[in-house]
Amino acid sequence: MKQIIEFAPAKINLSLQVTGQRDDGYHLLKSLVVFANAGDRVFIEPSSDFSLEVTGPFGDCLSGCFPRCFPGKSDYKGNNHKASNPEDNLVIKAGRKLQKLLGVDKGAAITLEKNLPVSSGIGGGSADAAAVVRGLLGLWDIDPKRLVDSLNDLALEIGADVPVCLRGKCSWMEGVGEILKPGPQLPGFFCVLVNPGCPVSTPQIFKELNGQFSQAVIEPEEVCSLPDLLHYLNAAGNDLANPAKRLEPLIADSLKALEDQQDCLFAGMSGSGATCYGLYKDIVAAKMAAAAIKQNNKNWWVQPAELNSL
Repeated sequence: MKQIIEFAPAKINLSLQVTGQRDDGYHLLKSLVVFANAGDRVFIEPSSDFSLEVTGPFGDCLSGCFPRCFPGKSDYKGNNHKASNPEDNLVIKAGRKLQKLLGVDKGAAITLEKNLPVSSGIGGGSADAAAVVRGLLGLWDIDPKRLVDSLNDLALEIGADVPVCLRGKCSWMEGVGEILKPGPQLPGFFCVLVNPGCPVSTPQIFKELNGQFSQAVIEPEEVCSLPDLLHYLNAAGNDLANPAKRLEPLIADSLKALEDQQDCLFAGMSGSGATCYGLYKDIVAAKMAAAAIKQNNKNWWVQPAELNSL
C-alpha cells in the first residue's frame, strides 16, 4: 500500500511586529519566519474517507489528556485543537478542504506523530495541516505547480500560519499571513527551543496588546550577515512578548533561562508563545545550553535544533 510521509517542521518567528488592525478585527503583522529541523511527522495512506490517529509525545494533548501535557492547566482547550473529535483537528479540515477544491472522491488514513507542544507559538497545527496538503497532493498524484494560487487561498482559509508553513522556507510574512515573500539569505545557525508547559491563548494576548502597534523596522539586506541579523532582531523584537509575559510569567522565566546561557546570541519568543528560542553559532553550543536548561527545569520541553538559512 502506498504511504506518504511528510515532515512538519516547527515554525519560528524570529521577529513579530504588530503594525495595525483591519476593520474586521484581524491584526496586521510583519514577521521574519524560519523553520527548524525539529517537528511533527504525518503518515498518509489511501482510504475512501478521512480518519485520524494521533501518536507521539504530545499525542495525548489532542485527545483530551490536558493535565498530562500541561500540569495545572487541565481546563485548557488550546487555540487550534479541540479534544476528542478528529474532525476538529486542522489536518482533517485541511484534507476536506483540499478534497473539495480538487473535486476528488478520495480520502486518506492519516497518522499524526505529535512531537511538538500544542498551542505553543511554533505553528504545530499549521505545519501539520500544510504537511497534509503536501502529502495528499503526492498521494493523489496532483502537480502542485498548477495550483499555486488556489493552494495559497486554501491554506489561508485553514489558518493564518498555514500559507508560510506550506511554503516551508525562510520568509517575510505580512498582512494577516497572506502576503509572503522570500526572506534574506541567513548565515547557518542553531537554536534551543524552550516551552515551559504553559499554553497561552492567542486572542487573549492580542487583547492584552491593547492596540499598541509598531512601525515596521527596515529589513536587512538580501544576504544577511549574523551581526546584521542580530541588529535587526534587537530592533524588531516580538510585540506579543510583553503581553504574553504579563499573562504567563513562565515565559519570562524561559527567556531568562536562555539569555543566561554563555553562548546565547539572542533570545526571543516565537509567535504568541509560549515557546521561546535562543540562537547559537553551532550545534555544540546549542546542545550544551539545552542540557543546562533541562537540568534546571526538568518539566520543560527543551529541544536543540538547526534552523534553515534559505
